[in-house]
Amino acid sequence: MDLVATLVRDLGLTETEARVYLEGLGAPAARVRDLVRRTGIKRPTVYHALETLVGKGIASKRNDGSVLLFAMSPPERIGSLLARDADALARRETAFKALLPQLQRKGASARPTGMEVSQYEGAAGVKALVDEALYCRDRHWDIIAPRRNFFSDFDKAYARYFMETRRKRGIAARSLWERSEGTVRSRVLSTEDLRLRQPRYLPRIMHGKFPAVVIIFDDKVAMISSAKEPSGALIRSEEMHATMAAMFEGLWSVSEPYTEEKKTRP
Repeated sequence: MDLVATLVRDLGLTETEARVYLEGLGAPAARVRDLVRRTGIKRPTVYHALETLVGKGIASKRNDGSVLLFAMSPPERIGSLLARDADALARRETAFKALLPQLQRKGASARPTGMEVSQYEGAAGVKALVDEALYCRDRHWDIIAPRRNFFSDFDKAYARYFMETRRKRGIAARSLWERSEGTVRSRVLSTEDLRLRQPRYLPRIMHGKFPAVVIIFDDKVAMISSAKEPSGALIRSEEMHATMAAMFEGLWSVSEPYTEEKKTRP
């Protein structure tokens, strides 16, 4: 990967900012027109990038008579800026944790009574619904899932984000899965995954008869359709939650122990 792509990925710069920074790095200071010539980028775009670099602390500017000069911060300086940002983020996180109980009380008092239903459409909408579940209050899911579902068809980038966020949040679950018949094994779980997900198999009478995922958490129930027609709904209702939780307990009591699925002949 080249330096521009690395700066974009790891430091959060835009491609223009990264190119301008690299072109200006080898000189004590540079004029805007010099950077326009070196990068081949239009002057207004280069000037905007320089101003944002200054705002991020990665460049500085000064007037030399009638000429405006920009100097790029040395790479070592960027390291100290990142450390400063990390400290600031840690302080904000501490402040947020202290404030969270008050915000939750405020939010709870503003919630309407009765049932509240939200709909989500398309892959982006379903991902927003999954985020709602990822940031659940109790950090526990009861989940019912068919063999093929939206989760199994995640794009790789989102799948990575989903698994990392779930681990960081420490979300434990009880998982009821549909057992596949006559297929190649696809679920090989680590010891940690087994502990956090507690998978078991649904009664065989249910196999092949439902396409949606159900996630039960907090006082909510999320229902997510298959990836073929991605959509979902979030129901906030203590009564609905209690009803679905009771149904889950009934299925859990007659579920089958999890075993790795191996290749079989049709």
